[in-house]
Amino acid sequence: MSLASALAPAQDVESMIARTALKYDLLPYTSNPFPQTQPARLAAIAHLFGLPYAPVEHAKVLELGCAAGGNIIPLASRFPDARFVGVDLSRTQVAAGRARIKDADLANIEIHCKSFTELGAEDGQFDYIICHGVYSWVPGPVREAILRICKERLSDVGIANISYNVLPGWRTLQALRDSFLLHVPDNNDSRSRVAKARELLAFLKDATHDTGVHKQNLQLWADRLAQLPDDYIAHEFLEETNEPCTFMNFVDAARRNGLGYLGESDLASVILDNLPAETAKRVRDISNNQFLAAEQYVDMLNGRTFRQSLLVDAQRAALINRNLSPAALAPLHFLTVAGMQLEHGQDGSSTLRDAQGRTVTTKASPLINVLERIASAFPGSFCLEDLYSILPAAARNETGRALVLEVVFKMVTTGILTALAAPVEAQTSAAGDRPVAFAIARLDASRGETTTTSLRHEKVRIDPFAQAILPLLDGVNDKAAIHAGVESALAQGRLTFHRDGKPMPAPEANAFVPELVDQMMLTFANAALLARETTGSARA
Repeated sequence: MSLASALAPAQDVESMIARTALKYDLLPYTSNPFPQTQPARLAAIAHLFGLPYAPVEHAKVLELGCAAGGNIIPLASRFPDARFVGVDLSRTQVAAGRARIKDADLANIEIHCKSFTELGAEDGQFDYIICHGVYSWVPGPVREAILRICKERLSDVGIANISYNVLPGWRTLQALRDSFLLHVPDNNDSRSRVAKARELLAFLKDATHDTGVHKQNLQLWADRLAQLPDDYIAHEFLEETNEPCTFMNFVDAARRNGLGYLGESDLASVILDNLPAETAKRVRDISNNQFLAAEQYVDMLNGRTFRQSLLVDAQRAALINRNLSPAALAPLHFLTVAGMQLEHGQDGSSTLRDAQGRTVTTKASPLINVLERIASAFPGSFCLEDLYSILPAAARNETGRALVLEVVFKMVTTGILTALAAPVEAQTSAAGDRPVAFAIARLDASRGETTTTSLRHEKVRIDPFAQAILPLLDGVNDKAAIHAGVESALAQGRLTFHRDGKPMPAPEANAFVPELVDQMMLTFANAALLARETTGSARA
């Protein structure tokens, strides 16, 4: 083989990467927080499987394909003693991320505009490596580079989180992608290509004469894509590369690079007992009770299209204990979801139900207060000691603690609760006289952004009224100063109240300020934008 022919494949890959980077410059991908990638969640899963982890508060975190840093900048704000590094090829997105970092005055994060393949020993080791929404969308050599980087750059207690499209489930979407690529010229700009893709999907949905599954899929995706932004459609369906793989393909690729499979960022999805009992039994039988094989069969059963897998060094993987134990919950913190309801049955039972209909039921009377405490914890986190402390005096013993452990363990393993290795210090109700909002939310509001990130590491939309109030919530301004700030925004025309569809004059609008501010404080609290007063500071 000549040198020229040997270099050709590498040159083709670099050319493809350059073309992809240009497309992200022209139509940047919305840079959001991804709750499932946050290190505290990854650490908790490692702990439950018996592996040590780096304390998140002092960890070093790398994100491959960080876009504008929407995922790691809020984490850097929340954990000032940790270190964050992002890498992305899109100059437009890197510039946007750097501007936000500068405005936030963060010294513990940097974003580099370079290829993953340029990372080397000089970049050091990382306790957490995040690669979300990249692996399936880059050429094979770059996928290998991602896994090689994870092997070489993970610390002794490191955990990598890689997401990717999964077969066989993604095959149902492949027909849609194929149709788009057949119809949409690659020489158009990205937004024009998305518009043509939407037009084609509308045509296919309305014109198809099929009455079966194909028409149902077209209808389903027409409805779903109508709710999705252009950047998602462009980069999910119209990119040059989108190569889903089977779970076992991914595990084998990881193994070739010295890595082992730990689990999923959605812990409940790898617990076979969450399936119907007969289904779980049959999966165990067909997989010979082998964990990895069972995971592949579950993908066949549920048609999963996307995974968010956790990897560790192969030597560490050999130490994984998949026999989960309630005792392992002891040092962790737990998040609930909104809308949990506690129901009391005539048979003396109490049932806690989440918004998805998942339940935990007990007849143990000492646990009623515990379930009430869990239901009321949203949006912040709680720990086991919080629950032990509210047991009736007669139940504050080993038996009572075992009951608490049992109910929390069930809620974690079924996905009702999310386990974390660090607390979420969010205010559970409207704050006091000098409320403190999460620093990154204050910054985003002052920059006129329409979205921000909560202390739960979730995306939150903010309207003009929120933009006016959030920057004032620094722990220094009291309610009177906040009201005055809103009134100033009204007087300057930066904020307008409407009645019957018409703008209200500022003096008239001022009368509504106290009530509307109070309502907005409750909204902020429910969105986990307010820090607990016990930990509140201007940096919170």
